[in-house]
Amino acid sequence: MASDAEPWVDPDMQLALARMAEIAREHDLPADRSRMTPEQARRRMEVDRAWWNQDRPALARIEETTVPGPTRPIPVRLLYPSADGPLPVIVYLHGGGWVVGSLETHARGMHVLANAANCVVAAVDYALAPEHKFPSAVTEVAAVVEHIAANGADWGVDPTRIALAGDSAGANIAIGTEVHLRAQSASPVSALGLIYPVTGTDFETGSYREFGPGQWGLSKAEMQAYFEHYVRGPEDFADPRAVPMQADVTGFPPSFVAAAGLDVLRDDAVQFDARLRAAGVPGSLTVYEGVVHGFMTLTRTVPKAQQMIEDLAGNLSATLRG
Repeated sequence: MASDAEPWVDPDMQLALARMAEIAREHDLPADRSRMTPEQARRRMEVDRAWWNQDRPALARIEETTVPGPTRPIPVRLLYPSADGPLPVIVYLHGGGWVVGSLETHARGMHVLANAANCVVAAVDYALAPEHKFPSAVTEVAAVVEHIAANGADWGVDPTRIALAGDSAGANIAIGTEVHLRAQSASPVSALGLIYPVTGTDFETGSYREFGPGQWGLSKAEMQAYFEHYVRGPEDFADPRAVPMQADVTGFPPSFVAAAGLDVLRDDAVQFDARLRAAGVPGSLTVYEGVVHGFMTLTRTVPKAQQMIEDLAGNLSATLRG
């Protein structure tokens, strides 16, 4: 899919990129994120995404709680779109290369998702790398899913209707969690929502070759740095919970995949979707052309981000209520 011609960029995305450049100048944010320490990268993302998370859609209520985890109480934010219940629940995992990102950097998009799906969103503040390396995030999210399956009624959600969703590294963790749960016992997850997921370690795919320099945001160097922070050593690259392209996806729940057209991870999504469909897993893939990696967080001004979340919400809701 690489071409000598300049790729088409959605006009609203162009305006968003200009606004992002303004924010970077206003706050003197460094450009090369691959060379930052985790602490620097986290501060940069919080500042970079603060403006985009203003004017959040209203919800019926928001609750902060915790779930007992393997090593600590796991913070979970519950977003209720309606006072009526019990509603299905979408366990959502924010992106950020396993290293950065938070419930705040992705807050607006998660509000949109809760309202569009008419499901409770349980946003997990999973432990970040490199302080907490693989498989810490996977085992924490698995603990949250298992807690909902056993105690979801306490939160006013239907424990028999659980979806797992996430973007980028969050989508990677969602897949890894499903693999983990299936290896432990029968998974209670009924649907997966995967937004530009990290699924492999092939840094020479067509999209990596085309967008690897980082001209549209996420770069090959950043992804390689994120992996170095996340894994404990080379042996983790053989674990399908970390590298989903190695997973046996036979019997996976319906899985809905979204990709960004101007993204190094575009082919990760396309290739993993092909693996799902070859295994007979129901679902679909949509490539949203003209937008960059991370566009899920840009719902404030990019209609295609809003549309993507609404598309995903419709698919997840239909499956959970089917």
